Amino acid sequence: MKKLVALILVLVVAWLGATFYVGMRAETLVREEVAGLEVIPGQTDIIFDVFSYDRGLFRSEAVACLIIQGEMASNANLSALSGKICSLSTIHHGPFAWTGDGLFVGIAASEEVLDLSGLPAEMAAMVNEIFQGKPPVSGYSRYGFDGSLTMKVAVAPVNLDSPMGKVVLEELQLDVLRPSADAYPVNSYLSLQGLDVSSPKMGFAVDSLTGSVDVVAMLGGELPLADINLTGKQLRWSQGELPMLAFDLTLQGTSQDHGETLSGNSRLWLEQIAGPMVPLPMDSAYLGMEYAGLDKQALVRVHALNREMDEIQTQALMGALSGNGEQGMEQQMMRIQTLLAEMTQVAAEQLLHPGDSELALQMLVDHQGERQLTLDSKARYLGLDGNNLSTQELMALSETEIQQMLDITVRVDIHDSLVPPPYAGRLTALAEQGVVERQGERWRGVINANGGILSLNGEPVSREQLEERLKAISGASADSEAAQGETVLDDPLAYHVD
Repeated sequence: MKKLVALILVLVVAWLGATFYVGMRAETLVREEVAGLEVIPGQTDIIFDVFSYDRGLFRSEAVACLIIQGEMASNANLSALSGKICSLSTIHHGPFAWTGDGLFVGIAASEEVLDLSGLPAEMAAMVNEIFQGKPPVSGYSRYGFDGSLTMKVAVAPVNLDSPMGKVVLEELQLDVLRPSADAYPVNSYLSLQGLDVSSPKMGFAVDSLTGSVDVVAMLGGELPLADINLTGKQLRWSQGELPMLAFDLTLQGTSQDHGETLSGNSRLWLEQIAGPMVPLPMDSAYLGMEYAGLDKQALVRVHALNREMDEIQTQALMGALSGNGEQGMEQQMMRIQTLLAEMTQVAAEQLLHPGDSELALQMLVDHQGERQLTLDSKARYLGLDGNNLSTQELMALSETEIQQMLDITVRVDIHDSLVPPPYAGRLTALAEQGVVERQGERWRGVINANGGILSLNGEPVSREQLEERLKAISGASADSEAAQGETVLDDPLAYHVD
């Protein structure tokens, strides 16, 4: 019996010791997580910091608030917000934590809510009305022993109707998973349901937008490699009470690391397209892009330069808000010019690999089950004699020399119904000059420029011959359009679409 009691005491002490240790580890994790947040990239005058941390044996209470400091604190409106926008966290210590979702085994499990009750009375009352008395944002975090992190952030439902307009939101939630202690991958899932924002003049609504954005790596600490898969149902624009445009959306994209170079693609599908804003007879469309052979280090550098320019612009904006916008303006402009010059140099001299860098674009338009438009274009960078040139050498090249650096193919296939009446005569003139071919109800054409050698629909043609044909077309079409000037619409696309 004494041995059993001793064993129980040992287990209890071990558990209490483990809970105490895990509580200290949880506090470290929370403080590190908050310290790593950037409210505004590159801006240190507006930060999020742990205001207080009350650590107990089994759970802790933490308050992290938005802090306005430095030059920003001189602005009365901004300084009044300091310490008033806070996240209230309840952290349950492991190794066994009891949460609202049940038992959790790990380092810690926390629940957070955004607290805006400290705002000025009028602002707090407005927030309370918009979110119907609920915390505007809530969520939780789960820290595993293996370094994994699971997070959820949810915005409270909104149902606000006023003479100025209405805002309705049924659900907005973001789930994030970091499977291991490694910084990446980071997998996230977005769910947006029932958004409707409108005013007497215009409105925007989304029935649903869901999908994942997974960052699989961060190259050089700057450039994310991501996989994107989003689906949207009934995105709608309106003017007043008049529907203007509606469609379903699917967006997919990916990027891949090949050592020295990167490749990737993006694909956009639009379905159920309707509304008077649609410029062409279409009910579905597709736009795809693929790229390959882009220099990885050059892309990382371009991204870093672009980030620094964004930070400078943000600093200028923050300076304007604090009343110190003119200080350092000249130095900021000079730095932006330097960054732009370096970005141009990197893009011109390093980004593309002769013979390997490629870009392909495809556009498809359908209406009532029939293909209306196919546009395929492919471009491969050849360099000049297989080499990159300096920025100065590129600027000195002639148009002919620039054409020799590219291998481009463009294929167009257009249905008759897609051609506005004023342009039918121009297509006939193009066919007479061999630029396009008439095949039944379709107009087709293929142009290829490989290192300065041109061909139209498989027929070799010199640059001079192509220019002569286009001149003949513009002259004939001008006479034709002048003859029917009274009937031609000012906007060639402003014809009726069923």
